[in-house]
Amino acid sequence: MGMIKESAADESALGDWQHRLDRLIGPLCYVALLIALALALLVPVPTARSAAATLPAAAAAFLWLVLRSALDRRPLPDGGARWAGAHFAVLLALITVLVLDNPYFGFFAFTGYLHAAQYLRGRARIAGAAATTVPSALSQTGGVLPAGAAQVGGLLAVMAFNLVVVGVILTLSEVTDRLSLRRKAANAELAEANRLLTEMLAENAGLHAQLLVQAREAGAADERRRLARELHDTVAQGLAGIVTQLQAADLAREQDTPVEQWRRHLDNAAGLARESLTQARRAVHALRPLELERAALPEALAELAEQWQERNATTAGLTVTGEARPLHPEVEVTLLRIAQESLANAAKYARAGRVGLTLSYMPGLVTLDVRDDGVGFDPGAEPASRATGGGYGLAVMRRRAERLAGRLDLETEPGAGTTVTATLPAIGIEE
Repeated sequence: MGMIKESAADESALGDWQHRLDRLIGPLCYVALLIALALALLVPVPTARSAAATLPAAAAAFLWLVLRSALDRRPLPDGGARWAGAHFAVLLALITVLVLDNPYFGFFAFTGYLHAAQYLRGRARIAGAAATTVPSALSQTGGVLPAGAAQVGGLLAVMAFNLVVVGVILTLSEVTDRLSLRRKAANAELAEANRLLTEMLAENAGLHAQLLVQAREAGAADERRRLARELHDTVAQGLAGIVTQLQAADLAREQDTPVEQWRRHLDNAAGLARESLTQARRAVHALRPLELERAALPEALAELAEQWQERNATTAGLTVTGEARPLHPEVEVTLLRIAQESLANAAKYARAGRVGLTLSYMPGLVTLDVRDDGVGFDPGAEPASRATGGGYGLAVMRRRAERLAGRLDLETEPGAGTTVTATLPAIGIEE
């Protein structure tokens, strides 16, 4: 975007200079005509005609330039192309008459080159510049028509020199014009690309927001199903066990059984109640990771690796690459859950001696790698318990990553360890 602005500024500066030069051509032509007229009147030349014959032609040239300047201020039909050709023909005729009147009007002859470059286009510009070499060469050879073969040869030689010089100048001007047109076209394309990119970024931001909403809704539905399963498998069964033990204790007391027997049922009920309470707290705790409330994602992952190392007596560590930055809570929760399940799988299946976590922050992406040097397994014969076991198996981790337009990659083979890689868009908090 900065390059586009810089190119636009350069193009604007070039346009300003071109406008100034175009405005300078008019006054420069008047000055050249006045200088030539002053020299014609003050400096005598043997071949020159009288001032009485020169002044009308000079006045006609002056009025013709004034008329051209007046027409420049108003739009002409067809862009003034036909009028430009007629104007140049009349101007060239006046220049030729003035040069034949007095060779000092050669100073005014270069006006033909300026007007050819300014008003004519394409081949007409080349023809006009070539035609201007005729009065220019006449002024350089004394301002008279050649009378013999030697004078004709000299005039042609001077014209040829002028043609070479003018040809070089016109070629450079044409190349400059083409480069300017190409640069304008390139800047227009860059501006259009910048506009499309801005629209795509705005659309992408909207898609990110929509994606997060969908991920949050899908995650909430998954959490409700998981919580329902856990409550059914743990708390509900515990409560059923408590009811059973209390009923057994009540029945034993009615039958006058020994106190130790019905008290044992009460102790079992109390134990089941404590276990159910623990399971309920664990289920509620899984809804919202406290690790991310206490610390940022890198610190939470480092604490997770340290706790896992203490529980499993296995070396574990975290490496962070790139510049760590806060991410959207959905992204950080997903990465934390994937790390938790990957470490749980490593402890349960891998029999690893070392586990390494790598959190990498990149422009637009964030990745988490969990590697172990355990026994590995054949992904093609992946056990059902490994793919779906626990609250967050590999299939669930994949769904979590895909909900955020990310992916989960698994690299493993028997005897070569396992690497789980989660790649997610690095959506910032402000997005």
